[in-house]
Amino acid sequence: MKKYLVPYDGSNLGNSALRYAIEFARHVPGRIDITYIADERVLANPVFDLTVMALQGIGTLGDIPYRQKIKLELKAKLIARGEDLLEEVKALSELSKEVENPVEYTTRVEAANPIKFLIDESANADVIFMGLWGEMQKLKAGLWGSTSEAVIRKGECPVFLATSEYAELKSVIVGFDNLPRSRQALAWAGMIGENMKIPVRVVMSWSDETWLEMTKGQAKEITASYDTEFTNHESGDRAAPALLEMSESNPESLICMGAFGDRPIREFFLGSVAEEVLRTSKSPVMLFK
Repeated sequence: MKKYLVPYDGSNLGNSALRYAIEFARHVPGRIDITYIADERVLANPVFDLTVMALQGIGTLGDIPYRQKIKLELKAKLIARGEDLLEEVKALSELSKEVENPVEYTTRVEAANPIKFLIDESANADVIFMGLWGEMQKLKAGLWGSTSEAVIRKGECPVFLATSEYAELKSVIVGFDNLPRSRQALAWAGMIGENMKIPVRVVMSWSDETWLEMTKGQAKEITASYDTEFTNHESGDRAAPALLEMSESNPESLICMGAFGDRPIREFFLGSVAEEVLRTSKSPVMLFK
């Protein structure tokens, strides 16, 4: 049985990621670990310490032990928020034991640095489901949240990113260029397609005719293991536009692809194809590394 880790924060995309995890668990059997991470970085923020010290200086606060008490109270509030959110999660009809094919799940609250926690936990998870953005979206500029970016780069398991509201999956689109990450993506796509009984559309990226033939041969070898409908679509070197066009013409799809190319700098920068897809896609994206 697979383990699906969901770092839940109550955000819109966090809710979407949870619902996708539930859909996965029903068809590709697994246990969902729903975790609220009370971000302990808030307690270590220098701005917080300076503010407390300034208030102490004007007589509003007392001594150092009292400042520690304030931190403990804030930590307790963060944990309480997580417990309240998880109580709401437990009330979701999708997680009821009365539904057909109920899923197995657990909930917990952890006080931790979200990035370090998720990277450490990725060693024991089969997939991490999370929103491209978290609850702090409005406070950060950029293409996606810092936590999701770090987990993609340094985590050890595939990462499923919800990019918009949940929609029941009706097909899988996989980017395949015959490199190891895309082979992993195609194998997962085949397993998802077989278990969910949905078609898989293989978008093949290639640099020349010889490479294309090798790519087709490798794809055929992998797809032969799965009982689902596969169709091949050639993209040449237009991998990202081809994946996006395919998702637009096949809404309610999941895009599976490698997170990086095959270059030495991959541990520092997300692959250009993955970056372009994440920048634009309204479909969820599952990245492999």
